[in-house]
Amino acid sequence: MQIQIPSKEEMMAWITEIFQQGIRRPGYPADIWVENWIREKLLDFNFDRVKFEPLNVQRWEAKNAKLIILLKDSTEDILEIPCFPIPYTKSTQGTEGEIRNIHNKDLKGKIALNRLNLIKLPTSSLKLLTNKYYDPKNEFDSLNQLMPFGMTFQYVLEEAIKADALGMIGYISNYPWETQDYYVPYNAVKKNIPGVWVSPKNGKKIAKLMKNHKLYAKITYDASNDVVETNNVYGILKGASDEWVIISTHHDGPWASATEDATGIALVLAQAKYWSQIPREKRPFNLLFLMNCAHMAGGKGGKVFVEKNKDLLEKVVVTIVLEHVARDCKSENGKLIPTDDPVVRWWFTSKIPILQDITEKAIQNENLYRSVIMPTEGFPPGSDHPPTDAAPFHLAGVPIVSLLSAPPYLFDPADTLDKVHIPSLESITRAVIYIIDNLKGKTTSQLRNQI
Repeated sequence: MQIQIPSKEEMMAWITEIFQQGIRRPGYPADIWVENWIREKLLDFNFDRVKFEPLNVQRWEAKNAKLIILLKDSTEDILEIPCFPIPYTKSTQGTEGEIRNIHNKDLKGKIALNRLNLIKLPTSSLKLLTNKYYDPKNEFDSLNQLMPFGMTFQYVLEEAIKADALGMIGYISNYPWETQDYYVPYNAVKKNIPGVWVSPKNGKKIAKLMKNHKLYAKITYDASNDVVETNNVYGILKGASDEWVIISTHHDGPWASATEDATGIALVLAQAKYWSQIPREKRPFNLLFLMNCAHMAGGKGGKVFVEKNKDLLEKVVVTIVLEHVARDCKSENGKLIPTDDPVVRWWFTSKIPILQDITEKAIQNENLYRSVIMPTEGFPPGSDHPPTDAAPFHLAGVPIVSLLSAPPYLFDPADTLDKVHIPSLESITRAVIYIIDNLKGKTTSQLRNQI
């Protein structure tokens, strides 16, 4: 009897249940809930053993945020603007100062206004990095992808801090919808100044007022940065080989976050359920299914797993990391409208010919259009690892296949259930099974010697 993969309806039910728990940042109640939920799912799939690997992380929370803008020459002209405290900034009971543009030479004792733009990436530029892509609709020469980061990536406060500013007001001018809820940075590095995000319209309003008036701001919010325990969760299925394959994602997210990364959890669970039904002697490798923690706290979960399991990694043929099954969107009247197409899929794959060939064939078999097999280094420019949860594995010398897409709403509450590209769920699941099946008989040394 042929073993069936979980249906897209079952996977979507998992994603919905995770999403409904609420904000899933490291150490939040929803993230603790999902750790236990994953364990129960793996036990339901007849896993003999599911392990929690605990570690301590910084849990950042903020509330009671308020931003008041006033004119120097009229105390009656007061404007209160909705804002979101920038993650890992310090609490303040009232930081007050004159607002100046971030590029002003004298920011000491002032509050910096920082205008950012999300990167707009022409998909055609990816052809400079790779000649392996799947574009049967011939879209890549005309497609532009709006990324969830600006050119400074997570280093949004550093210029203001270096200039001895009192604080920062940031906004993303080319966000295609109105929001101030941008959960960046998430590297868990404490900042010694307060800062808030405001929406594009409100940021531009402040900038326009500054042309004719000397503006002052008062920033207030309560923030805590406590140490909490969270867990990597993993289960093991033994196979017919002494070699290993790891299938991984992360279980936390910036908000309730349907694509980031409830979809990744669903994809790893789909693999776990499928392979649990395959007799041990027919599994080509020992399989470890890992949902790591603290992605939104500097990716600490993956780093700790790699550090603690160096002996195991010596036997790993490949680590397959699955993140973000995201639907492309268009903007209409300041709102995001999901389309029928997926966001461009990046498959960061180690430079091993047979691994790249198998991955390319899996993509083509499942018609996973808008797919690019990306190099594991050099994107972003200068990087020695991919911008994914596979980074610690790559840096440890483990071959990787790391699937990720990067929609602009990734760090915003707009990452809701309608943003999941449901048609991809089964196709990606079959593609990953194909990759594992077609690596049968390959050893760790065989693959690593080809790098």
